Amino acid sequence: MKKSISIFMAVLMIFLFASCNNSSSSEEETTSLLTETVQPVTQTQIESTSVSQQAEKSSSEVSESVPSTATFSESIPSENDPSKWTDEEIVAFYKAAAIRSKTEVKSIQKMTLDEMVVNEGDGLLGVLVEMITPFFVSALEKNSTEFDGITGGYENLELSDAQSVKAYKSGDYTVIEMTMKEQTDGIHADRYSGTVGHAISVVGDISEVEKELPEFKIGFDKAKISLHYSNPKLRVKINKNGIIEKGTWTYTVKVNVENLRVDAVRIPVGATVDTAHGSIGYIITVGGGF
Repeated sequence: MKKSISIFMAVLMIFLFASCNNSSSSEEETTSLLTETVQPVTQTQIESTSVSQQAEKSSSEVSESVPSTATFSESIPSENDPSKWTDEEIVAFYKAAAIRSKTEVKSIQKMTLDEMVVNEGDGLLGVLVEMITPFFVSALEKNSTEFDGITGGYENLELSDAQSVKAYKSGDYTVIEMTMKEQTDGIHADRYSGTVGHAISVVGDISEVEKELPEFKIGFDKAKISLHYSNPKLRVKINKNGIIEKGTWTYTVKVNVENLRVDAVRIPVGATVDTAHGSIGYIITVGGGF
């Protein structure tokens, strides 16, 4: 399972937890199941898959790019003042710096669960989700994941992906700021495609979640799911050697779900999420952020 899938896992596990709890009748049982359910998502699945995704990206997609030294030297505009660069030059300079930084920096990923409402808060399923959300929020916010390199499918980044770009000098550093065009995906998507995927990376094919949860059968075939990536931004500080020394990449993913059926495989327990919506904040930093 890929790193970005963990975003949807965070949402989906709330649904799965609520489904399992249809058979739980005491506070003790609820607390126990919460611990068993949340821990694998926030630690094992998020942490282990983050490293594997970045390793895969570094060894395949990035390695096929132009060598970092040549790319960066060729991307430096003749104009010394970045504020006078064209938008195309700014994007090219960022791409080259991201490639050059792939073996030089470590990134830290964090997520926050901002909102989650299932079946409009009605019924047992809705009430149970409201009960566990504070615990899940706390567990999610306490975990962070470190991985090598720079996030996103930046090799395919184009000026047309951006809503606005800006570059300027800050001491010996070149600062680049970009606001990307918002992106909406369905169940099947590529984590490095699209305006946000190129710059930051997105969830990708969420049906892959089922492979990681053999205890459950998830009815993706009849479900309607959309993920909207809003306010996607990046802000980086690039040193004179072309390395992204500090940076922050952020967006909020808003999830809408209709008619998602979840059934346990080993026991006759299941539930249908008629409607659900939520939002998760996503932030990646390098060098403590900028």
